[in-house]
Amino acid sequence: MTSRERFLRAARREKPDQIPVAPYMGNYGATLAGVPIGKYCTDGETMAAAQIKAWEMLGQDVVVAQSDNYYIAEGFGCQTTQPADSTPNLIIPAAETITDALSLKLPNPLTDGRMPVFIKAARLLKTHFGDELAIRSPGTGPFSLASYLGGGTVNFLMEIATAEAEEDEILTRNILDLMEISSDALIAFLKAMVEAGADLVTVGDSLASLSMISPATYEKYVFPFECKVFSAINPIIHARGGVSLLHICGQTKAILKLMSETGADILEVDSPVDIGAARKLYGNKVAFMGNIEPSAILLQGSPEDVTAACEACLRAADPLNGGFILGSGCEVPPRAPLENMRAMVASVRQCTY
Repeated sequence: MTSRERFLRAARREKPDQIPVAPYMGNYGATLAGVPIGKYCTDGETMAAAQIKAWEMLGQDVVVAQSDNYYIAEGFGCQTTQPADSTPNLIIPAAETITDALSLKLPNPLTDGRMPVFIKAARLLKTHFGDELAIRSPGTGPFSLASYLGGGTVNFLMEIATAEAEEDEILTRNILDLMEISSDALIAFLKAMVEAGADLVTVGDSLASLSMISPATYEKYVFPFECKVFSAINPIIHARGGVSLLHICGQTKAILKLMSETGADILEVDSPVDIGAARKLYGNKVAFMGNIEPSAILLQGSPEDVTAACEACLRAADPLNGGFILGSGCEVPPRAPLENMRAMVASVRQCTY
């Protein structure tokens, strides 16, 4: 069974030959390849070559064309800085206010912002690996993307708080209309990634973390639009034999039920989530990926710590019925020791069904 087949079977809640392993290692690939992140995230050929080299060192089941969250936002007109060896930083949102952002023109994924960089990288990865390996797209979330467009993240969250506290129907409608725009832009980008060869499309809505918003805010302002994205993209990716994934950072216990109802094929859960409890509650609806702690374990731990954490995760997740992929809770830190990542991959290679 190829890595791609192994991953897709697990994603469909079927039994593969062994447990797939898919740490989320975009910028980590740049580090392994010895490429400055500033070059990696602005050049599709460099990104693809770095991911290929990283796979040659680790042999995981999925590679990802990923770096940061601003590549779509830049297509709307957001301005960023580009450090030499770090991801970009947002300095000017696309519009000063949410109302102004409603007039923004949807960008073209093939020409605008840095979207062409990621599309090119995915296409090159597909050309290189063919059907041997699963190709994962990047993909910010509609809520995160909306925050970059209308005044910046702090302003966006303050406007939501104001709309709720003052029961401001006009402001609420404007926020929801901006969410429609961000969702449409994300759908267009993900469609382009499928055309480029992605087997796994990602919605990574980091700002929807319950460290940032309440469950009620998620249900009103985020959930309907994540549903919209998956409703639009699932028929396209499923027709190509691929799958979709939702990731939200941090502790998401209070919204896991809603997350499982978005239409995502996989929920990639962060390390604070009890993976065993999540699987027992919602494993009949979706597959799960996760959830090794990126900083304390993958970055700061020893290979023995990584092995122990992976074994504990596998015991809790009960993967022998399918529907589980071992992964990192969130993005692998760029400076994580190679020996630790090799220990993570090795931890499942002897776990056959």
